[in-house]
Amino acid sequence: MKDVRQITNTGSGDTSFDYAYLVVLTTFALTLALVLAMILRNRFNYPLLYVLTQTFVRYYLAYFMLIYGFVKVFEAQFRYPDFYTLEQTYGDSSPMGIVWRLMGLSRPYSIFGGLGEVIGGLLLFFRRTKALGALVVIAVMTNVVMLNFSFDIPVKLFSSYLLLLAFFILAPDLSALYHFFILHKPSSLNRESVVLSKKWHRITHVVGKTLVIFFLLFVTINGHSWMRKPDHPLRGIYEVKSFVLGKDTLPPLTTDTVRWNKLLLENNFAEIRLMNRNSESFMLKIDEKEKTIALKSDRDSTSTHLFHYQLQKDSLSISGAWRGKDLKAGLKRKKISDYNLTGRGFHWINEYPYNR
Repeated sequence: MKDVRQITNTGSGDTSFDYAYLVVLTTFALTLALVLAMILRNRFNYPLLYVLTQTFVRYYLAYFMLIYGFVKVFEAQFRYPDFYTLEQTYGDSSPMGIVWRLMGLSRPYSIFGGLGEVIGGLLLFFRRTKALGALVVIAVMTNVVMLNFSFDIPVKLFSSYLLLLAFFILAPDLSALYHFFILHKPSSLNRESVVLSKKWHRITHVVGKTLVIFFLLFVTINGHSWMRKPDHPLRGIYEVKSFVLGKDTLPPLTTDTVRWNKLLLENNFAEIRLMNRNSESFMLKIDEKEKTIALKSDRDSTSTHLFHYQLQKDSLSISGAWRGKDLKAGLKRKKISDYNLTGRGFHWINEYPYNR
């Protein structure tokens, strides 16, 4: 049980605990349904239970479609590739990482996918459009499920579950759709609902439904209405052009275990990449007033480094102590547009395929 507790909050939805939970929950649900069916038999209003279940599933599925849709629309799930990612090779990437970079690189495509989920979710709120909403969700979630299985994204169980729920919602209308589209015969969609005979019942239903819908919209939109903090002026990847440690000027030898090759400065962390391809990660704090860069090691909290800097356009000069010696280094910033992936842009006309 100790190992199970350690993997329950990793961000993965396909842990061993999730699979065990699925088996236990499915067994419990089937057993409970069988026992209730044997006890109640014909004394229970099953059509009413089915309508209420359909309604609950519609709102449940709509809620998660709005969550996953708005998180894409507001660029909270797939971020534009950062410098750390751009310096990473394809071979060092994970299959899941490739999908995240693809979606983050193309904001219009990410919004397009998110809008499909949002529209499908909104259509599920109403009985007149629930069949269309289920069809939209099935189309969108089939693509999502295939991505999850094809690129080993650990949301396989939950995405498959949402897809099955969409089929469950569409189930009462499958016969009508078959007769209309395949047999070309007149048909009407299922619109079973609870009969509300009294006026105050109908008013309460409309008001309650409106409040629930607005509440779900508020929750799913407000959760992503944050504003991303602006980048600090030093953010970027810097190539080390000169490196003077103590009284020695170190040349850029690929076997050197001391000389820096690149300095990565993101908004909250930094990474020093050495000539021999080893790297060290740090928590980053920049004081623009004092012109200092403070690095605190991720591995050893007592290991800190303080550098003074001067920035002129894309040239950065730093000075401080490194491994017990005075350091002076000159660096050149590489812009986001200098990378082929982020600098290519969009072209209406391509005389030749640009596939690299």
